[in-house]
Amino acid sequence: MKIKDVILFSQQFMTEMGQITVGRIKTDANDGKFQNNKSKLKYKSLEYKARKKAGKAIPLKKKKNVSADTQTNFVNMRLTKDTQNKIVSVPTDKGFTITFGNAEIVLGNAKRGYDLYGLSNKNMAFLARNFEDEIQRKINLFEAEDEIINLGKKQ
Repeated sequence: MKIKDVILFSQQFMTEMGQITVGRIKTDANDGKFQNNKSKLKYKSLEYKARKKAGKAIPLKKKKNVSADTQTNFVNMRLTKDTQNKIVSVPTDKGFTITFGNAEIVLGNAKRGYDLYGLSNKNMAFLARNFEDEIQRKINLFEAEDEIINLGKKQ
């Protein structure tokens, strides 16, 4: 291993980090925590809250399936589970990108303060720790390799 390889991350590692990050975003949303570091936000529309609780909140696309989630103590971005199911990590040449299948819903809710995009301080710290650990693992591998030093005269 060359020293320059210590800071390069494999595609498998980046794919794994992307999938873990998406999982953390979904888990945070289920717990009422958003990526703008706000949590346990209340619904701004009492009518929407009442309809969701009754299982009769209708999604924007007027699908037949209505409220799959009737929890209304705090906003959790789970009406039909469609928005969260469409959050995926896509590997790129330099890492990964998190894409949102329902971008208009995600952006509309962000205006209300319910941010799913970006990363919270907690999730950013988690990623930083994982990258540090991977770099340290590679440094340990690099240090473990024998280095041959020739002290003889050049001919």
